[in-house]
Amino acid sequence: MIPERFAEFVARLRRGSGERDRARLAAVLELNRALAKAPDRRTLLELLLDEAVRLFAAERGFVLLAPDAGTERLRVAAARTLDRESVQHAEKKVSSTVVDRCLRDGRAVLSEDAQAGDLAASRSVADLKLRSVLAVPLRAAELTLGCLYLDHRFHAGVFGVDDLPWLEAFADQAAIALHLHALLEQVRAHSRRVESDNLRLAAEVAAQTERVTRLQAELTRGGLRHAYDEILGDSPAVLRLLHLLDRVVDGEYPVLLVGESGTGKELVARAVWRHGRRAAGPWVAVNVAAIQPELLESELFGHVRGAFTGADRARDGLVRRAEGGGLFLDEVTEMPLELQAKLLRFLEERAVRPVGGDLVVPVDLRVVAATNRDPRRAVQDGKLREDLYWRLAVVTVPLPPLRDRREDLPLLTERFLAEAAAARGAPARRATPALFDALARRSWPGNVRELRNAVYRLDALAQDAELGPELLEPEALVASANLPTLDLAQLEQLALREALRVADGNKAEAARLLGISRRSLYDRMGRSD
Repeated sequence: MIPERFAEFVARLRRGSGERDRARLAAVLELNRALAKAPDRRTLLELLLDEAVRLFAAERGFVLLAPDAGTERLRVAAARTLDRESVQHAEKKVSSTVVDRCLRDGRAVLSEDAQAGDLAASRSVADLKLRSVLAVPLRAAELTLGCLYLDHRFHAGVFGVDDLPWLEAFADQAAIALHLHALLEQVRAHSRRVESDNLRLAAEVAAQTERVTRLQAELTRGGLRHAYDEILGDSPAVLRLLHLLDRVVDGEYPVLLVGESGTGKELVARAVWRHGRRAAGPWVAVNVAAIQPELLESELFGHVRGAFTGADRARDGLVRRAEGGGLFLDEVTEMPLELQAKLLRFLEERAVRPVGGDLVVPVDLRVVAATNRDPRRAVQDGKLREDLYWRLAVVTVPLPPLRDRREDLPLLTERFLAEAAAARGAPARRATPALFDALARRSWPGNVRELRNAVYRLDALAQDAELGPELLEPEALVASANLPTLDLAQLEQLALREALRVADGNKAEAARLLGISRRSLYDRMGRSD
């Protein structure tokens, strides 16, 4: 180990040394200063070998370092002559026997006359005609980096036992310098990579920022070809949706809408039809999940008379009813797999075969499908045929959940308050800033449908012109997945019942609370009977 070997060397110096030892010590110290200033490893190795050859009167010096990746043998990293010149074809000038023994045993190999000692039998020693040889391992931080190798081909006895401690100390200092230089180079390489990565990331961020800035500047309703008044919102998420719709509404290919329950998939699907080329044709919407599986095929593709029990007359089916217009298939991932195959055939052939019939009927329409599942996950789970997925998802349009478009909450709330007021036949109530704040803090798992029901309920329960958050149900009590949608007639009856409850059945007081006449109250109550 380095500390032990170096301690022995220092003890030897303390016991006394001659002029040659003092000169060598001064040279080693001077070499350390020179190695510390070496700008690169090649310069470091040449300084090291030139001084080793000079101090130990060698003919040549070699530094062999650990092999590169994919190689097994050590490589000659530097080789110098007594004249301070590089050794040509250095790999062929080193005895493999000496190097292997040095590294295998982990200690110095010294031969005062290699032609007469135990190295004489070595083929490499004989071929190279070596006389004096001295090799010591280069070790630092418990690592063997390689070896320092000196030789002389023309004189025996150039190196002696007294040279060993000096060369070992010399090698130890050289190994430390090499190891530190390697670590420094790693740090420099890492710094260069970090700098390069930073420059690349900075360029990417700048490019992304420019693209986002440009897109945001472009993403306004003013840049749309169609108004899309039925889709409320000016948030970035809604504007991205509208600009995507603007690029696909004029096409004929299928569109797949993907979004959580309550995000308005049917509303968006209707917009694709209404603003597209087939707006003059019919619009047919089908909730696949709401039809019994055994009836779904005949509902979609029709049937001939007598096709099954109860088929007392022929039916065209919903697909044929959408001829020339648009067909919306909601929750398409809930369709049985065997029927998905028939839907795929219809999409590819543009023709339907009624149940029990032989006649194939061509149908020309545009299909918009929707799902609240991740369609790729549905394919993996066996809920959706992969070939049907690729046929439907020519364009996939993601619908943003309400939590990603909170900027639209005030606009949506005011629209729903206006709808509620129209059902009551009275002026719309006003939402307070406190109510908007409370709405913005909610997670809205039921999305816009949940917001609509919450606003309708607030309007039905409130007695004042302004609405605060006091009447909001705790979020934990709100059903999150499949909230029923109230139409205006249902909302009107809810408002009537709530007003009569608050007025303890007093119809005059209930009419006053609703802001309508008693006659109007009776008329509306009569419609509920």
